[in-house]
Amino acid sequence: MRHSAIVIMMLSVGLVLVSCKDFLDLSPETRLNTGNFFQTEDQFNQALSGAYAPLRTYAGTSGWTMAELRSDNTHYDFNSTNRGIGALEREDIANFLDEANNSHTRQKYTNDYVGIARANTIIGRIDAANLPQAFKSAIVAEAKFLRAFYYFDLVQYFGDVPLYLQEVQNPEQAVLPRAAAQDVYVAIVADLTDAIQLFAPTVGFPQTGRASIGSAKTLLAHVHMVRKDFAAAEKLLKEVTQLGYSLLPDYASVYSLGNKNSRESVFEIQFMQGVNGVNSNFAYLFLPRMTAASLITGVPGTNTADGGWNVPTDDLISSYEPGDKRLDASIGIVEGTLDASGNLIPEGIKSIVDYEAPAGKVGKRFIRKYLHAHTMPNNTDDNWPVYRYAEVLLFLAECLNEQGKPGEALPYLNQVRGPRTGLSAITETDQQLLRTIIARERRVELAFENKRWLDLVRTQNATEVMTAFGTAIKQKDPNVPARGYQLTASKLLFPIPLTEVQRNPAIAPTPGYTY
Repeated sequence: MRHSAIVIMMLSVGLVLVSCKDFLDLSPETRLNTGNFFQTEDQFNQALSGAYAPLRTYAGTSGWTMAELRSDNTHYDFNSTNRGIGALEREDIANFLDEANNSHTRQKYTNDYVGIARANTIIGRIDAANLPQAFKSAIVAEAKFLRAFYYFDLVQYFGDVPLYLQEVQNPEQAVLPRAAAQDVYVAIVADLTDAIQLFAPTVGFPQTGRASIGSAKTLLAHVHMVRKDFAAAEKLLKEVTQLGYSLLPDYASVYSLGNKNSRESVFEIQFMQGVNGVNSNFAYLFLPRMTAASLITGVPGTNTADGGWNVPTDDLISSYEPGDKRLDASIGIVEGTLDASGNLIPEGIKSIVDYEAPAGKVGKRFIRKYLHAHTMPNNTDDNWPVYRYAEVLLFLAECLNEQGKPGEALPYLNQVRGPRTGLSAITETDQQLLRTIIARERRVELAFENKRWLDLVRTQNATEVMTAFGTAIKQKDPNVPARGYQLTASKLLFPIPLTEVQRNPAIAPTPGYTY
């Protein structure tokens, strides 16, 4: 359903109310402001929609650049005609050459804090409103889920970060130092524990796209897994399996527009095509640079300026087992010829399975799972998955295996490898071998869903895997600088943005980066 995408638009006029403070506390009755806005159910719903809106960054350029392009899942198609700063900064993130002034990492950091500020305002002001307690509880549950989500995003990518748990109302409150990551995690767990107590105990289908007890328990389980508390994660995940979620029978259909917020969706970010500014466009960025792109997209226009990003790698493709139906559903080939500028003149989409370009033709890979029918160029209707039930099952398999219970892990793993993949069941019970199998299964099942980089960091494999990948990619792509992929421990985190360090002298720069 599209309810949440529509609701997000409702706050477009009033968002500034969440962060402004009137020095004189004068509240003109004829004008909405922070003094008279937070009073009605409709106003709190609007404010909550504003707190959801920064989630779009998770699905935007900074999200997939930092989560997929940084990893061995994807690379970029070097564009010699586009040497603009935005393109160079994406390439820098992919090549481990980014510094503290990178606009993409700054966007993620800033938008997460925008979401936190809006959640703080809701949480801090709702007690004073004369509203039914059941309504208040429902709003606070979602606000605390969102605050936890944003802080979990921040602490995984940036490490120690300032911890704001109240609405900022004066300059002194705005200049906090970094809090230790451990303290940030304590706050995240507290918020999610509260949210779980406040959410309705069941999940309704079809879903609305808003957070629920299922998404809160899944997020908290993920937090526990990052902290290696697999027993706590197992308990929560088993509870999620009792909430009515299920896998769709066809993998490709998981991403179809008709299955938004389906029974396989635990939480996804809402988009809606149209003229209201809540459309998605990542499919265009993931397509090859093309003239006559309408042959592929179905709408007029070219894609010579925006495409060529998040290109699936040989390394990822080799991770799919022979016969895995998810390969063809996830990755496609646009076949054609190249013009003098290196743009593809497309002739059609081909299956990637056993693909070899015919003589005189070029085949360009692209992420297929987000390409669906739409009516305007760069204006698509696709949502972005954050948690799917398939991931709940894979999380559960991993938790059980890490606790020395590989036999108990297999049924959950094999649910994901069911008929929709075309693969046989796994029978391996050696813990180390099964750990590798589960990691591979996560990689192919969740490809291009912003999981891979953080999975590598979480499992402490990032340095080894990405150093080897860097050696291989330099041999294939002469445009990757020789100094790229020089991984150090500092590169496992992204830098606190330069602008934040300049504005807030209490924030220490991130070691290993240039400020």
